[in-house]
Amino acid sequence: MAVGPAGQPGSAWLRMLVSSAFSPGRIAGLEPFIREVLDRLLTPLDTVAGFDLIDDVAFPLPIAVICHLLGVPAHDQARFRAWGQDLAATLDPEISDEARTRASELALTAYLRDLAQRRRADPDDTLLSALIAAEDGGDRLSSTELIGTALLLLVAGFETTVNLIGNGTVALLGEEGAWRRLGEEPALLPGAVEELLRYDSPVQITSRIATEDLGLEGRAIKRGDVVLVALGGANRDPDAFERPGQLLIDRPDASRHLAFSLGIHHCLGAALARLEGRLVFGELTHRYPDLVLSRPPVRRPLMVLRGFEHVPVTRTAAR
Repeated sequence: MAVGPAGQPGSAWLRMLVSSAFSPGRIAGLEPFIREVLDRLLTPLDTVAGFDLIDDVAFPLPIAVICHLLGVPAHDQARFRAWGQDLAATLDPEISDEARTRASELALTAYLRDLAQRRRADPDDTLLSALIAAEDGGDRLSSTELIGTALLLLVAGFETTVNLIGNGTVALLGEEGAWRRLGEEPALLPGAVEELLRYDSPVQITSRIATEDLGLEGRAIKRGDVVLVALGGANRDPDAFERPGQLLIDRPDASRHLAFSLGIHHCLGAALARLEGRLVFGELTHRYPDLVLSRPPVRRPLMVLRGFEHVPVTRTAAR
């Protein structure tokens, strides 16, 4: 196990190290880059009647952002969609194609090892270089932990945001007047993103290990038991939210959701996901106030990471 300063366990120290890359200042500094990428993606769509939100926006934007943060060259980013989709399937109880998933894991691991070698020779100010510096510092971070952490950040850094953009768009277009109202009242954007995270959570299920014996609703849970936690169910709890099955973009208590989990398990990239969500929905509702679904969206066949494979949209004025 890696050990950090003052004997901190490796997992805690790794979290502290990585969290510096997601500090409020660092995340705020990414806004111009995100806006630039978003404009580059949307400008070609301004002249077409319809497009697939997932293919044209929801996947390429967060991939570009997390790769930029980690230091992955732009010309390599197209590979990450397929790799990420295959690895996301490993979170589900049943993996449909284990051979393909394993091949993607090996390919991505090999890519990251090669990139790490290049960064050792030519370090920069990206997160991967920071992790390499920590590895080179001695026994605090092993090579396996370096690659594993980079892999986790790459996949988790865009898969969940893809789902936020896709799920959120479908939810907004399905609630009469919500899409146009959000475009007309941009002050609602921060709260609306929280409500979208609550209403159709990008991560539906997670797991925890019980640290002590306890009883829950008449069932005994022993110390060491693995417990599945339905985050999506908690976010629709009628004891926690009034009218939980309805999308309310001005819901006052939406930020109480558990989409990012809590405590030591709280998502390190929460601030980045919120920023991307605010910018994407702000720009989409402003540019395309008359956007509608052109065909029923297609769900991804995953249970843990809930999202869409395709969200075909069109603009009524362009028909």
